Amino acid sequence: MSHSLTSNIGKSNQRLFTRKSLAKTLMASALATAGVFAATSTSAQSSVSDRIEELEKEIKTLKSQVGSEKTTTGVDIKPGTTFDYGGYIKADFIFSDYSDAERAGNIGDDFVIPGLIPVDPNDDIDDGDVVFDSHQKSSRFYFKTTTKVAGGSVMSYIELDFVGGADERITNRANDSLRHAFLKYSYNETDSILAGQTWSTLLNAATFPETVDFVGQPSGTIFMRQQMLRWTKGLEGGSSFSLAAENPSSGFYDGGVGFNSNNYDSNGIPDLIARYDGKAGNFSYSFAGVLRELAYSVGGVEDEDQGVGFSFAGVLAMDNGDKLKMQLNHGNLGRYIALNAFRDGAIEADGSIETMDVTGGFLAYEHKWTDKLRSTFVYAYSTADNPSSAGEGITKEISDIHANILYSPVPKLTFGGEILRAERELESGDSGDLTRLQFMAKWVF
Repeated sequence: MSHSLTSNIGKSNQRLFTRKSLAKTLMASALATAGVFAATSTSAQSSVSDRIEELEKEIKTLKSQVGSEKTTTGVDIKPGTTFDYGGYIKADFIFSDYSDAERAGNIGDDFVIPGLIPVDPNDDIDDGDVVFDSHQKSSRFYFKTTTKVAGGSVMSYIELDFVGGADERITNRANDSLRHAFLKYSYNETDSILAGQTWSTLLNAATFPETVDFVGQPSGTIFMRQQMLRWTKGLEGGSSFSLAAENPSSGFYDGGVGFNSNNYDSNGIPDLIARYDGKAGNFSYSFAGVLRELAYSVGGVEDEDQGVGFSFAGVLAMDNGDKLKMQLNHGNLGRYIALNAFRDGAIEADGSIETMDVTGGFLAYEHKWTDKLRSTFVYAYSTADNPSSAGEGITKEISDIHANILYSPVPKLTFGGEILRAERELESGDSGDLTRLQFMAKWVF
């Protein structure tokens, strides 16, 4: 019995020991498991935080790419470069009445070129034509890039229109024509160097009025795009000073030598132009001057001379939104003024050059009737002091006057109509005129 009791006590103690060991083991396992879970939880939290941070970075990158692609869809542009494009589509519908002789039958049918208005000696007889033309040749398209560089930026710009040959018989296609192609290096915030083809430095393009006709004030305006190298220095108050060397060309009448041309490519130096742009209150203006070499060489006969021309231009912006625009030009301007209606002089019988001066300009008033309705009124005029040796069959005076009504139902969309009259008088006193009614639809993009 004693043995049995001892045996039972031993078994009982053994079970108790086993239970205590099991409890300790379970507690240790629980603590270990809790420790593992705690460690795992801390690691997981750290991993999640890291992943969230990575995702935020990826989202920012994607947003940046999407924002960039909004303006450069389909174009791979290097960092620091922006890309832009634009232009307009313009459809013209033109009724022209040439009062003297046959229609010009050339580009003068598309827009007013005063020097091409036909003249008939019997100007008291209305024997001209009334003709209709329509085209879209003045529509244009441009590309532009700007790249940030140390201290400034480099801009490239190219623009085309379609003012070239056309065929009205079947497809009415028109040839593309280069308007602008240049690069501009802005080496700081105010100063720049430009190289390529664009508006001549002699011209202040801000003075161009809004017209339905392609040019709008052809008889009196400086109008020239050509190759150049131009330096511009920004001054205080938003003013600037520019110096340019531009592509030269000379044109002369026959003064007895037996030949003439409006495009002699015999110049040895470029046209040199200086210009100052300033502002006084609401009036922005520019003074510009050109120094030109006038030269020709034909079959061993040659000569050269110098010519000087000046241009003043201004824009007065009024508080009601109206604008008054103007140009006044004088000197040996030749091809620079009135779409080459005049030349630089005459080649005399002995081969020498006799130069000539031209005086001209225009005044334009832009008026806003409402937010959507506006008008422009323009008068332009030029006269030449022609050499007597050039004869009586050359242009003496030209003028044009315009009035239009323009309606924009929504921004950048314009419908308009314009009535204009242009006149051309020869040295002989004979004259011809053009009356034109022109309509347009234009969308700027």
